[in-house]
This record gives sequence, structure tokens and C-alpha cells, in this order.
Amino acid sequence: MAGAVIRWALALLLAAGLPAGAQPLVRLDHIPTAVRSLDAAAADFRALGFAIKPGRPHAKGLNNAHVKFANGAGLELITATQARDALSGRYVDLLREGEGPAYLTLHAADAARAAAALKAAGIPHRLDADGLELTDPRLPWIFFAGDNRSPTDRPEHFAHANGAFATREVWVATDDPTPLAQLLAALGASSREEARGEPLKTRALVFELAAGGRVVIVPARHQLVPGHPLIGVVMATRASKAAPAERAHGLWLELRSER
Repeated sequence: MAGAVIRWALALLLAAGLPAGAQPLVRLDHIPTAVRSLDAAAADFRALGFAIKPGRPHAKGLNNAHVKFANGAGLELITATQARDALSGRYVDLLREGEGPAYLTLHAADAARAAAALKAAGIPHRLDADGLELTDPRLPWIFFAGDNRSPTDRPEHFAHANGAFATREVWVATDDPTPLAQLLAALGASSREEARGEPLKTRALVFELAAGGRVVIVPARHQLVPGHPLIGVVMATRASKAAPAERAHGLWLELRSER
């Protein structure tokens, strides 16, 4: 416990020392979420008022469906029937432990500029024809995505009955926030410490990304599945009333009204 407190103190010092007015180089993208039954998860998210875009079978044993927003963000509901490669094996392992978010995905409009910022901060990464890849072994659950919009996206895929239209926050629970804080700081995110209320009532480090997105870091005691750092997503809704956070297939999901 003492070690966790020290690591949090170091992360707070790092956050306090960030330059004001930095321009974030990344925004929140889609959040791949491991579910045991794709049909059951899709039905449950429809019941919560989301339109579901069907996915497609993948050769490596993965199947998916999507809760999408117009910029490509949202949730990817994904399941694995068997471990056929490293990625499907990771989903099989995750699902053995419990459902929930598998990755935090970030989108950099200028990958070369983001890579230069990571290089200047000494954060391991790779930039090649396949895009920007984070190779920091401390953060295997973060990756960078290109343009996640698809030619098959249709207006009805964004017409959510609950009024949701954007991802505003992704919540991370860890007792060692420094690697993530260093990454987000290097990418231009400003930060602050806040007291957060329901459903967790905890202190948090909040990092502001581009396009109104935030990464909220809280202590590891809030993990829904031990060892799984990603715990929640907050979405903006045009509905007149916010929907309280509730657990949905291993994540806290909250709708906040923005009108």
C-alpha cells in the first residue's frame, strides 16, 4: 500500500509540472470490450438504447459488433472462440478472468508529430507503414488507431435511441499511474486532480485530450476484475436527463447530458 501511495504522489507531481496550454495530439477512439456472448451483449446494449452495427467474422477466431459514433469512436464488442494467434489468445485469457474493456485506443491525427513527441519523452514506440505503435511494455493495453470510420457506416449506426453521440471519458484503475501519466503528458494532455462522485467516490487524475475527451485515472481498488485496469466509459448524450452509471458487461457505463 505504501508503494502505491508513493507512485500516486509521483504521478501528482508530474501532473502538477505539466505546461499549461499544451495542445493534445490525440483523442479517444473506440474501446474494444471483451464479451463472452456477442449476441447477448448486443441485445443488452440495444436495451440500453444503443444502435448496434454488426461486425464480421474474423479468420483468427474473433467476432465483433459495434456501438459507433460519427468520428469512429465508441465501443467494439468482441469475443474470441479460441486462441489462434496472439490477439485472439489475449481475448481468450481476458474472458477467462472476466468481461470488460480490453484496450484504450487513441487516435493521432498527425502520427508523425505524435511519434516525435514520444521520442522526445523517451517512450518506446514504432512508426512505420502500419501506423504508430506503442511498444512500452508497461502499457500493453494501449494502442493507436488510424481512421476508424468505415465506408459501411450508415446514419442509422449513429442514431442511438438514448441520444449518445460521443465518448467523453475512459476510466483507468491502477496503483501505478506514472507510465500512463507520462504518455499522456508527452502527447500534450493537460491534467488536474479531482474528487469524483458516483459511482466510485474517489480522487482521480484527469487528463484532457483533444475533441473534449478525458482519461480519468483512479486507484486500483476500483478495478472490476483484478488486474484489468480499464473500468469505465462516459458518453455524452443529447437526452435531457443523464443516465446514472451502471455495470454493463464488465465496465461502468455512464451517459451525461450535453444539450
